[in-house]
Amino acid sequence: MKDRTWIELSKKAIAENLKSFRSLLSPKTLIAAIIKSNAYGHGLLETAELSRKGGADLFGVNSLEEALILRAKYPDFPILIMGEIPDLLERRKEVSDPNFWIIVSRTESVQILSECKPSPKIHLKVDTGMARLGYSGKDLERTLTEIRDLGLPLHGIATHFASTEDVLEQKYSKEQMKNFSEAIQLAESLGFKDLVKHSCASASTMLFPEAHYDLVRVGISLYGLWPSLQTRLSLHLSGKKDFQLSPVMSWKARIVHLKTVPEDSFVGYGSTYQTSAETKVAVVPVGYYEGLDRKLSNNGVMLVRGKRAKILGRICMNMTMLDVTHIHDVQIGDVVTILGKDKEEEIGADDHANWTYTINYEVTTRISESVPKIIQE
Repeated sequence: MKDRTWIELSKKAIAENLKSFRSLLSPKTLIAAIIKSNAYGHGLLETAELSRKGGADLFGVNSLEEALILRAKYPDFPILIMGEIPDLLERRKEVSDPNFWIIVSRTESVQILSECKPSPKIHLKVDTGMARLGYSGKDLERTLTEIRDLGLPLHGIATHFASTEDVLEQKYSKEQMKNFSEAIQLAESLGFKDLVKHSCASASTMLFPEAHYDLVRVGISLYGLWPSLQTRLSLHLSGKKDFQLSPVMSWKARIVHLKTVPEDSFVGYGSTYQTSAETKVAVVPVGYYEGLDRKLSNNGVMLVRGKRAKILGRICMNMTMLDVTHIHDVQIGDVVTILGKDKEEEIGADDHANWTYTINYEVTTRISESVPKIIQE
């Protein structure tokens, strides 16, 4: 391995995670593999291929730019575009694809897309309590009425849950489900029949079978990560204790330098760490440029030869120092596991999230796209 740092992706894990979600669904419910934002740090094209082979029915992305990258490799595979597309009028040629499923919020967007030749499939976003994209109440009724009166087509209707993964008590999510049901009834009353309906991301797919509808959008858990501890507890409390997720990513590097420093030596920028005894220090060529959170300075650990090695001093832009005094026969070139398993030890994205006061989503998505991805069978 010549790379300074690299990510290994488990083909088996993605297939197992998709199989776990499939077990929760009716045979008619489609699964969109959400691979936006560089597949949550896992690599857009690499994860697309693994997801397609693992049984996903659609790819889900945020932007048209992501969709066009995928389209170049997968000419006919359905792609759900979930974010707003700026300058849509000027980009009509790019969105003229019958296998693009594009979520929009406004009548103007529906009209532009409907005039494309060929036209993509148009899905209307409903705001059921997120206050982000889409409309609710009278604004939604006005939008649907305008679309009907202009004779414009709709293929689907969608919403998004705001707080499913943050709580054990799901009163607000159930209110959103009620709002979405009413929006569907409104659309049907205005003549929009047989719409593809979808509302669930990972957590709500696990917890709300009544909200599965025609399509679910599996994001963070496609990668073997739980949306939250609350989601995991809620699922187990509901009796689904057999539902399993397998982490897809292992992030690794190699030791590039070793040195022994005496007692009372300072390590790193700002002299924030001082040794209390003679210490063997290993240098790993990964830093905050590569996406390692600087808040792991003097805080996190990595794995070397199956043992935990504490991060010493401040994480640098491209390097991190580890205490390997206790690790027998450590050598330059030894593999260091930043995320993943090494023998009996394991460090997950949730560990990094806990140490840096964030969420596992941010831990993986902040990893630089420059880090090479290797698919493991």
